[in-house]
Amino acid sequence: MAEPRQLVRRPSTGVRLARTVTGAVFVASLAVVVLVWIAVSRPFDPHQRPPVPAVIDAATTRAAEELPAYPGTVVALTYHAVSDDDHAGSTLTRRLFGQHMAALAAAGYHTVRLSDVEKLISHQPVRLPARALLLTFDDGTLTDWTTVDPVLKKYHFNAVAFLTTSKIVSAGTPSYYLSTRQLRGLRANGRWEFGSHSYALHSQTTVPGDLAPPMSNRILVHGHEESMSAWRSRVAADLAKSQGFFRQVFGRPASAFSYPFGDTGSTGNTPAIATAMPGVLRDAGFGAAFVGENVPTEHVNAISAQSARWTLERIGVRATTSVADLLEMIRDAVPVAPPTRLAGLPWLGDLATCHHGPAALAVSSDTYGTCLLSGVNTSQWVDYTLVTTVRGISRHASAVIAVRDGAGAGHRGRLEIVLGEGSLVVREQIGDASRVVLARTRLAPGGAVRGIRILLRRDTADVRVGSTRHLKVVFDRRLHEGGVKFAVAADGGRHTLVYGSPHLITGTT
Repeated sequence: MAEPRQLVRRPSTGVRLARTVTGAVFVASLAVVVLVWIAVSRPFDPHQRPPVPAVIDAATTRAAEELPAYPGTVVALTYHAVSDDDHAGSTLTRRLFGQHMAALAAAGYHTVRLSDVEKLISHQPVRLPARALLLTFDDGTLTDWTTVDPVLKKYHFNAVAFLTTSKIVSAGTPSYYLSTRQLRGLRANGRWEFGSHSYALHSQTTVPGDLAPPMSNRILVHGHEESMSAWRSRVAADLAKSQGFFRQVFGRPASAFSYPFGDTGSTGNTPAIATAMPGVLRDAGFGAAFVGENVPTEHVNAISAQSARWTLERIGVRATTSVADLLEMIRDAVPVAPPTRLAGLPWLGDLATCHHGPAALAVSSDTYGTCLLSGVNTSQWVDYTLVTTVRGISRHASAVIAVRDGAGAGHRGRLEIVLGEGSLVVREQIGDASRVVLARTRLAPGGAVRGIRILLRRDTADVRVGSTRHLKVVFDRRLHEGGVKFAVAADGGRHTLVYGSPHLITGTT
């Protein structure tokens, strides 16, 4: 007997459609997986981005063109990352960075090399442009390659990247920092030099009672503060690793160093570290070191032959630094040559009223009032002679003339000459310490007007009143440069002193 025939039921249209969709989804998913695998397998090698349009207005261009220039100095700037996606306080947007570079170009700045700076501070012959600029970028972020380099190319600028070398990755590795391939590419284009920002000392670590930079502090090791010997060994080992990286990648060690966190040890937990730091850096093969942003004080001087090689100063640039801010900071950093005539300068009163004309400066106050210069960099006012006359001295009003005043030079001190009705006093002040009298003498009764001449050479001052009486003193070497102030020390009402024809003589006269 024949078996009954089995009926084969065909799937419904809906089922067939569902199977088709499922198959399509599977194929699409497989394609996505393959594409992702290809993308992940491909080495990470982002392309350079073209500069964004960066326009500065006519007023900014004029301000840039009017920036002062001082022969034999280099303005150094500190940047970090440049990105529209990174909102760190030290990261500039692409547009703002482009505007900074456009303003620097409009000002006539030309970049120099590390070797130029090293020759300058070593008192070797070096040819510098009238407006010399050192652009530096700390940390070694990827944006040095993707974003900064194309802008440098546009303006024919060079730069220095200070690398935290433990952060540098192998070619093709995704990272916030540069790869060795990108480093070699930057070096090959001739626009970049490289220095060390340490191997792995750019992270806060535990110190007694706090967190602090590990290079400039003695840290806790197994709950105990390390010794100075241990500090020296630890830092030396880190620097050796960093120099080893430079030898491996570039074939030679780095010549320049940038302090992590800009800290030289002067604000750390052990004063001896700041003293020992230059020797540690020198032993590691470095020839110069740069401090960070407005370090060691808020005042920054352009680099000159007189700059200390282990604390070379840089202007720190932040995300909030507008083009106008940048130009103002540069203006404050560039030295102003000592002028011959002083009376006509823009004097500002501190508890005093200052009336100035072409031939005289009048200082009025009912207390201790001073006329000072604001925004004038006096870091190159070293050896000079100040000559003036003073009218109005009485038993209620003495003249006080400050020389080598550090307000415009980056130090907190001054040498003061106090001219009273019957006395002459020379005193010094360093920082917040009390004034120290260096010399005093009695003066014979004089006329209505007294003449005074103050000659400064290195750490000595020769003060002459009239043609007979004079004092010669040796003062603190920390008062190595600085400008002048004119004051009245008054009591018993308001008094006015008139400084007649105040002027400076420079050179050996």
